[in-house]
Amino acid sequence: PPSGSGLSAKMKFEPVLDVPSEIVEIRYKVPFGLDVAPKNNFAVCTKDGPGGEKVGDVLRYTSQWTLGLPRGDGVITTAMSFSGGISWQCSMFDVMRAKRWEDVVAALTSNVEQRTDEVVLLFERPLGDGDAYKEE
Repeated sequence: PPSGSGLSAKMKFEPVLDVPSEIVEIRYKVPFGLDVAPKNNFAVCTKDGPGGEKVGDVLRYTSQWTLGLPRGDGVITTAMSFSGGISWQCSMFDVMRAKRWEDVVAALTSNVEQRTDEVVLLFERPLGDGDAYKEE
């Protein structure tokens, strides 16, 4: 995000479901609605959505906006770091590493119109039927 920025990320991560699964990318224009709730230490989709998420999908990553120092190794970036030039930066929030449900909500709700025009969500979707959730 934002759309049209030309930015992309290649991500590789292990599945968390005990059954064969796939990763599904969903993009919404902001503001957006999403029906996910905590279940067995996962953020699970509770209602099919217009973007393509389905009941039982596990939210793995969401775009998030945080204040931080400029990234990079150029002279301007270094000068801005020394002068305290902080700005909003986008990253992908790992939902499985969240310590509290409120952290997931904060990451999702950081995608606001003042910072971006879209949110990127990565879901893990079980293939086929059956109980997909690992019991902890």
